[in-house]
Amino acid sequence: MFLSKSHFFKNFLSSSNIFFYSLCSKRTFISTNALYSGGLTQKKRKQRIRKNLPRFHGNEIPSGNFSVDKFKSTHHQNMIRRQKQQTATNKKYSKTSTPVTKKTRGYIPAKFKLLPIESDVKLHQKDGSSIKQRISQELLSLKGKSKKLDSLHLEYATFESMDLRPEVLEAIKQGPLKEVDPLRPTEIQALTIPEVLKSEGQHILCAAETGSGKTLAYLLPIINKIKVQEMKVPSFSPIPTDNKTVVLEDQLEKEAKTQASLKSPVRLLNRPRAIVLLPSRELVEQVLSVSKHMCHFAKFRPIAITSHKNRQFVRKTLLMPTDLVVATPAGLLDYIKNKHISLSETRYLVIDEADTMFCKGFDKDVTSIIKQIKASNVTQNNRPYQIIVVTATLPKTVNELLSKELPFMKRITSYSLHKSLPNLSHNFIDLKIFNYNKYEATIQTLKAHSESASTMIFCNKKKTAEHLEKYLYSKNFPAIGLYGDIDDRTTKLESFRNQESHAKILVCTDIASRGVDTTFVNHVILFDFPTTIVDFLHRVGRTARAGKRGKATYFVTKKDRQLAERIKRNIRDKRVLS
Repeated sequence: MFLSKSHFFKNFLSSSNIFFYSLCSKRTFISTNALYSGGLTQKKRKQRIRKNLPRFHGNEIPSGNFSVDKFKSTHHQNMIRRQKQQTATNKKYSKTSTPVTKKTRGYIPAKFKLLPIESDVKLHQKDGSSIKQRISQELLSLKGKSKKLDSLHLEYATFESMDLRPEVLEAIKQGPLKEVDPLRPTEIQALTIPEVLKSEGQHILCAAETGSGKTLAYLLPIINKIKVQEMKVPSFSPIPTDNKTVVLEDQLEKEAKTQASLKSPVRLLNRPRAIVLLPSRELVEQVLSVSKHMCHFAKFRPIAITSHKNRQFVRKTLLMPTDLVVATPAGLLDYIKNKHISLSETRYLVIDEADTMFCKGFDKDVTSIIKQIKASNVTQNNRPYQIIVVTATLPKTVNELLSKELPFMKRITSYSLHKSLPNLSHNFIDLKIFNYNKYEATIQTLKAHSESASTMIFCNKKKTAEHLEKYLYSKNFPAIGLYGDIDDRTTKLESFRNQESHAKILVCTDIASRGVDTTFVNHVILFDFPTTIVDFLHRVGRTARAGKRGKATYFVTKKDRQLAERIKRNIRDKRVLS
């Protein structure tokens, strides 16, 4: 009895020693029954521990069974992982300019990248040495200030020095530039007009910033060429008297030539001599309005063709001699297909807003029209024809396409192409101060700005523009919307142009960002930040036009900061926004 109790007591002591030893060494242990039955080898015990031990992440010791060895190894691995992450983040923020990847908002696909384009034409002074002396004196008076020589030449450029016909000069003075004083051409007009006038078969690219006068840069030389063509083929004949020719007096001869231009055999029915292609009906109406301001003085006939025009009215109009057709590609092809218009006499083709016209949706129609004009001139003994491509931005894909389709095109660009407008002030607002509430930021921005000033607010989506228009209307702001396929687009745009009491603010999408004449707009707000630099330039180009000053405000969210920082840096350094 004593021996059995002593044997039990010895086993109890040995098991308790193992128990306390395991606690002191902080190792997991198996029940005393297992130890009492003979225990486990060290190798098997380690395998059992590793198999049953749960995963642990963190600094606190979990309750239950744990392994100090496993804890030390995982803790060490976590420390190494944190150090690597910390060094990666330090490297990320230590660089001033990091390469933009596809995962960031600032990433711009290659087809939207803008590059600096060198102009093939420079401004040259044709006058005498007195002008050159004045230019040299101007340069000396600058005293180190940066000023382009072309801008000095531009101060002495005039429309009278461009070999334009008298009736075309009269159309400039009494037409769209009637209220401009002093009457001088812009940089792109001084570069483009002489080049278009002196060349017949030379294709030309006219690229300049928004609001620089590109419409007149291509309309004036084309109208001048049309009038010269009419004078070369007069319709009048000498008046016979007793089988003898009577020489007309000077006044009668001038009147006869005027009537001859109106009844010239060159002016045929349904056969326009010049065509201007535009992407939207608003732009078509705008260019038609500029043409009609000049046609009363230069004596030519322009018409507009879009898919929304009354077809019966357009057909009646085409039954009379037509000189200039302003149209959308789809509308023009529709009338060509139904044989209401022939391109047999078309010698001048203008493709305005080329960055849009050569993209998906328009490119096939534009290419088809180019091929038809080329074929019609080739069949007439390779008669020379001229294509003028006009744009405010020239992305990489459009540039490559033009180089392929028109390889020997002469490029005429302005100094400010793809750069920020010189008279535009920029205001980047981080929405963090408004708790990322764009509606509240819009209200505060409109209140800070002058109430009498006209404002355009751009949104990326139609639904966003609809909600913003209703919100501003509920807050008693004079806002109207321009977006999507609404029927009264022209009426709303006209109300905004006239600055009616209920239309001081225009909430719109990119449908109003291209080509629309908005010289009266003082303020542009980007409610949604654009996804590309091309859209950014067109939106902010709605203000600070024709030498006037303007203001642009941009709402920047978290995802927009990368692109906004790049734009801000390029504006500060006066570089191409790319």
